[in-house]
Order: sequence, then structure tokens, then C-alpha cells
Amino acid sequence: MKLYRSREGDITAVDTKTQLTTLGSETAPGPLMVPAGAKTIKAVITAIANNFAVASDGVILVRLEGPGLPEGPETVAVGASGAAVATGGKGSFQPMRLELDIPVTPANEILIFADMAGEDLGTVSVGVTLEFTG
Repeated sequence: MKLYRSREGDITAVDTKTQLTTLGSETAPGPLMVPAGAKTIKAVITAIANNFAVASDGVILVRLEGPGLPEGPETVAVGASGAAVATGGKGSFQPMRLELDIPVTPANEILIFADMAGEDLGTVSVGVTLEFTG
């Protein structure tokens, strides 16, 4: 069994944990619940895009928290970005899949946060999909 749950959002300030709460056109999709029968988060799939509004560099972290994680919060580095000249950045950030093995508690909520570290990158859009297995 493989099941997927996703959230997305924009982060706009360095060193500020921002909860990802929307899902495209769904502005209030409700809590992200661990599927019944799931035992682990097998992988996290991420996609990021930076508007390159400032000349800076930094990294993007994804934080997983909540009662659906019996061993406590987890943090994963999912990307980095930088440009030497404001509005001069270019590039393509390919979606990335990171293998994980994080135990979960079915029918409990997981909160997904994104955080930029280093220098302020402007606005970074972050999409996160959790892959659950039973």
C-alpha cells in the first residue's frame, strides 16, 4: 500500500517556520491525517521555486510535527537557492524524492512547515508530498 498526502505554500521570511496549509485551489483542505493502516513515511517528495527577488543564498528546510509522529518532530533539508544579482536568478528546481523511514500513528495529524535558513531568499513556493506505506 502506498498513499500520498500533500500541502503547499509560500515562505517569505528567513528563520520563520511557516505552516503549509493549502493544496492548490483548496485553500482549506483540512488536517493532514495519517492514513489508516500506514506504518511509516517512506519518502518525502518536494518541489520548490524561488522568485529570485534578492541577491542572497540560503537553504529550505521541511519540518514535520504533530501527534502523527510518535518519535517527535523531524526536519529534512530539501533545497538551496542563490543569486548574485537581485532578479538575476535562473534555473529549474526539479522535484526531489528523499527516502525516509519515519514511524507514524494512523488517524493522527501531521503538520508540515517550511523554513528558509541562511539569508532571506525573497518568496519561495514549497510543495511537499508525504508517501506513506503500510
